[in-house]
This record gives sequence, structure tokens and C-alpha cells, in this order.
Amino acid sequence: MKRKISDALKIAGVCDFGVVRARIFEEFLPIISNRGEVSLCERVAERRVNPFFTYPFAKSIIVCLFNYHSGENGVISEYALGEDYHIVIKNRLMPVLELFKNNGYQAESFVDNSPFSERHLAYLAGLGFFGMNGMLINKEFGSKVFIVGIVTDCELKEDSPIDNDICMQCKKCIEACPGGAIGENFEFNENKCASFLTQKKGELTKEEENIIKKSGYIWGCDGCQNVCPYNYSQKHTNIHEFMKRDNSFTDINENMTNSQFKNLFGDRAYSWRGKGVLIRNMKIFK
Repeated sequence: MKRKISDALKIAGVCDFGVVRARIFEEFLPIISNRGEVSLCERVAERRVNPFFTYPFAKSIIVCLFNYHSGENGVISEYALGEDYHIVIKNRLMPVLELFKNNGYQAESFVDNSPFSERHLAYLAGLGFFGMNGMLINKEFGSKVFIVGIVTDCELKEDSPIDNDICMQCKKCIEACPGGAIGENFEFNENKCASFLTQKKGELTKEEENIIKKSGYIWGCDGCQNVCPYNYSQKHTNIHEFMKRDNSFTDINENMTNSQFKNLFGDRAYSWRGKGVLIRNMKIFK
């Protein structure tokens, strides 16, 4: 069955995958606690470590990587330059879910919308190691990858983590971070992260605005990833949806209705927060 799964995932555009046995991941609790309150993620710690809350049928979790690197840089983070990856990946995984169904198994996919700590699942699946910036780094594809998963009641052989001491600790990510969010002991403060701040709703403090301005991004931030040595020779994506570029976000304005905004930008990952956050961020650079 794993060979069939592997072939189907390759067709879907997955660049690497691994398997984790479904269990209660108690080792995630201190990681979640050290990271602090993550407002964009599941707040209930127990749900974040126990897959059976969300998927009572779970026996295996297939963790997949999708390469989104195109080599292009701008004021929008690279992951959001193409079509919305939530929609793209969900559609690409449908034939894989159908494969499980046709073989008598249950299967559901999650694309950045599960309560799990997806980077740590990917680590357990042997897909990479952690950089000082907290990003999962794959030896072949670097860190510019989407981490997604398939939960199934099909029992598959579990993979093992690789050595987690591969990060060069060159500290380039620390130096490049506009808000000083990255610490020398693999610590991370999201409240100083430009990517987080560009997605944060409401008014920003002057310090937060300065961090965004220093980053040069109106949505997201690739500062720490762009300087990472493991991304210097990263292969470009071959997924055409992620290669499509649209700079029409510069047309977003306060006179645009929410309906017009949704019609024009609903297929972009940066649209989920609405036009207000983007307009606020744009004004920082004026």
C-alpha cells in the first residue's frame, strides 16, 4: 500500500513525505508552552497533542512537503505569491484520499488548518531538522515548503527523525530578523516577528510598524529564510499554481467593497485577513 501511496503523492506534487504513528504527542507540550500564546493556532494544548480529538479513527499520519520556492522576491512573502496553497493542495490531494477510500480506508487531509504542531510532526516523520529560526529545514528542499498531512486508519510503517543537530548555527537568521524575534538558543518571540505582525488585526504600536517597515513586506516576511544557507541551492517548485504571479494587490484600496476584494483576491493566501490589514500595512510604507 505504501508504494501506491508514494506514487499517488508524487503525482500530486509532494516533494517528500514520511509517516508518524498516531499517538498522544506529550513531548509537544513543553514546545507549545515555550512558544507562548500563538493567536493564529489552536489554543487548547491538549487538542494540539492528541490527534484522536479531531480524528478518532487515526492510526497513521502521513506528513507531506510541497515545495513553493520560485526564486522571486517582493513585498509579499514568497509563499503567498502564487495561488492560495490551501485550495491548491487540498485539490491535489483529493486523488490520494480517493485511493485510500477505494482500498477500504478512511483518510482526511489537513492543510495548515489542524490543531497539531505540523513542523514537529514533520520532524518526527524524518523530513528535516530545525533551524535557529524555528523553521523545519529539509536537506534537499530547504525551508520554503508547505507542511501538510493525511490522517488515516491504514497502519503504515513509521519513519524516524533525522539528527536534529544539523543546523549550522551560523546566526544569519538572527541577524536578518527585522524585529529581533529569534534568539540564540532556538528561541522565538512571535510578537516581534514581522510575518506575524503583518497578519495581526487591529492597530499596531509604533514599534510594530517599524518592524514591518524594516522588513520591507506588506504581507509575511522571508528575511530569515532568504539568508539561510540551506536555501541557497533550493530547487524551484514545479507546481504551476505556485509559479503564477499576480501583482494586482497594489490595486487594493479603501473604496473597494468586501465583495470586490473577495472576487479579485479570494484565490490568494493573503486575502484571508481581509483588505483592512493589507491597506494598513501598505500605509506604513507611504
